[in-house]
Amino acid sequence: MKLACEGLRAMIKHLSALLFSALLAMGATSASHAACEAEGFVTDAGKAFMGAARSRSAAAFSGAASRYADLNAIALFALGANRSSLPKSRQAEYVALTRAFIGKVLAKNAGRFRASGISVVSCSGSAKALTVNTRLSGGQKLVFKLYKTRGGYRVRDVSVSSVWLAQQLRTTFASVLRKNGGDIDALFNYLRG
Repeated sequence: MKLACEGLRAMIKHLSALLFSALLAMGATSASHAACEAEGFVTDAGKAFMGAARSRSAAAFSGAASRYADLNAIALFALGANRSSLPKSRQAEYVALTRAFIGKVLAKNAGRFRASGISVVSCSGSAKALTVNTRLSGGQKLVFKLYKTRGGYRVRDVSVSSVWLAQQLRTTFASVLRKNGGDIDALFNYLRG
């Protein structure tokens, strides 16, 4: 059990590194790319996360994630086949715990990441769903999946080094549930931890 917990901690640490790198990159100075109408959104979101990184505040990270990402969709996707084990009456609690969990993990790792700039390489997709390919000043590629609402864009997922955040959350949460016989309360406790 101790080895399994250490494996999960390592996975979460890796996940937080990927997520924080992606979110930090969104706020770095962006090169001009007139063809991408979502560039302003990506820049604004990044500034919010960079501010959270400076404060090292879990609440600031959670707040930024709430403003720019579709946390409800990401959290529900992360349950995968286990989604039916989440009572509708506890959905809001689960999403709030997921948001707080992401904030805590990012705050713990805020000092480990730096980026001096980002450039938008390309945008593709429809008017309602965009894939934005970017590159950090160090050469790392980031891919953002966005969708457009009446109020603007929302982040649906992000890929860092070919690892998609929402899929990584799904893998982590499924592992917690599998090791605890599918007990949703075990996942809730893990997210609180």
